[in-house]
Amino acid sequence: TGQPKGVGNEHRGIVNRLVWMQHAYRLDAGDVVLQKTSFGFDVSVWEFFWPLLAGARLVLARPGGHKDATYLSE
Repeated sequence: TGQPKGVGNEHRGIVNRLVWMQHAYRLDAGDVVLQKTSFGFDVSVWEFFWPLLAGARLVLARPGGHKDATYLSE
């Protein structure tokens, strides 16, 4: 239609996902999470908020860095 579209999502959906992930995988202050997904993609939501919720470190990949294995390993 050429018109922007939006979807109303409830806050508890992402909170439930983050609580489940923390229970299943247990991040803590010694962990580092690489955020490499575009912020326009739904997966980026948990990549941004899970480490912050758990006290882990969040590292943002440079634009296009997800395609460079040497960069990612460093």
